[in-house]
Amino acid sequence: MIRFDAIVSVSDPSAVSEVRRAALLRATSVGFDETEAGRIALVATELATNLVKHGGPGSILLGGDDETLQLHLLAIDKGRGIASLPAAMEDGFSTAGSPGTGLGAIRRSTTGLSVFSLPHKGTVISCCILRNGTPSVPKAGADVPVSIAGICLPKPPEEVSGDAWGGVASPSEVSVMVADGLGHGFAAAAASGAAIRSFHGTARSSVEEILRATHGALRPTRGAAVAVARIHGRVGKIEFAGVGNIAASVVDDDGTRRAVSHNGIVGHEIRKVQMFSYPWSPAAILLMHSDGIGTGWSIDQYPGLRTQSPEVIAAVIYRDHCRGTDDATIVVAKGRG
Repeated sequence: MIRFDAIVSVSDPSAVSEVRRAALLRATSVGFDETEAGRIALVATELATNLVKHGGPGSILLGGDDETLQLHLLAIDKGRGIASLPAAMEDGFSTAGSPGTGLGAIRRSTTGLSVFSLPHKGTVISCCILRNGTPSVPKAGADVPVSIAGICLPKPPEEVSGDAWGGVASPSEVSVMVADGLGHGFAAAAASGAAIRSFHGTARSSVEEILRATHGALRPTRGAAVAVARIHGRVGKIEFAGVGNIAASVVDDDGTRRAVSHNGIVGHEIRKVQMFSYPWSPAAILLMHSDGIGTGWSIDQYPGLRTQSPEVIAAVIYRDHCRGTDDATIVVAKGRG
């Protein structure tokens, strides 16, 4: 499960060094050596420089993986897009009068690189850098046919997010919780954090039982909006229960199904806890987000987005629908094959 929890805005050349420092700090925290740190510095510098030259104002998101020593970087912008991705990957290609080594250098320095770009809608570049000797696939849960990525960022200029999310996987099912503590800042973070801790302690229970247990765990806090989803890949269904304004949708070949939550505040007032069931297929995608992300999105607005990785899907929806006036969290779960 890939988590993005830091962001650096890039609007002018002075931000390039800030992105590089943030990436190196993250790399040091997970034990990358000096040589690997050099690769990370190169990738972070090229991503930020590309934003300045081509993407207009944009951002770099930083994250990691729950189970492997990885550094993940997402570059997002709303610029003119990349006219020809194959050409842009070739060394020497440039539309800005520069040497044209950006995407080629990034590809050589990363374990995984993916790019999603649409004309006049912008670009998302996703990079993964593994620490030397780290397997590219987590040993734990490697046979689980669902990949999960989430973005969780605080409302500017708060230091912490009042949202939180967590996931628990087994070979037969995957469960995800998203919590939005009331308000912002540390008190909201305490509420959402308590929800996730309760979730991890009760994750094998039914989704209704998880919510009821979370309700008890949050009584000493200011409360939260909370939703739980459980994907039963082998059975072909997804179960969902929510209280408050956590939005959840299942996207598949038949369209988008919006999951139903009941009104209330977990930890203070719950009128009803109810589980709803929806079809799940290998082609399905689950999206869950707090109200810091608007609900007016449609994957159909982005040709080809459904084929992208969970982190790229999350980044596109975050980029275009983040309200900017609240903590913002979006979690995407997608079948691996």
